[in-house]
Amino acid sequence: MAKEVQVKNYRVVLLKKPLHTKVKIETDVRATSKDNALEKALSIIGSKHRLTRQQLSVKVIKEIDVVDIKNPILSEIATNDEVKIH
Repeated sequence: MAKEVQVKNYRVVLLKKPLHTKVKIETDVRATSKDNALEKALSIIGSKHRLTRQQLSVKVIKEIDVVDIKNPILSEIATNDEVKIH
């Protein structure tokens, strides 16, 4: 018997810490908890922008509604009930 897991939508705001100015980086992720959302966001941003975790600081992790998702692929996954991940 499979256990149902509630997946939520999160917006994670990170600050990149260069020498003179801070750069704000936002990403939307789907995760089961805030900790998992942070790990996923750090993985995505680190991979995309070649940043280490030491170069990033967490500003905000907040749960968002489906209509507030900026990424169209995540929005489609969140709104479509027929999408199943095995």
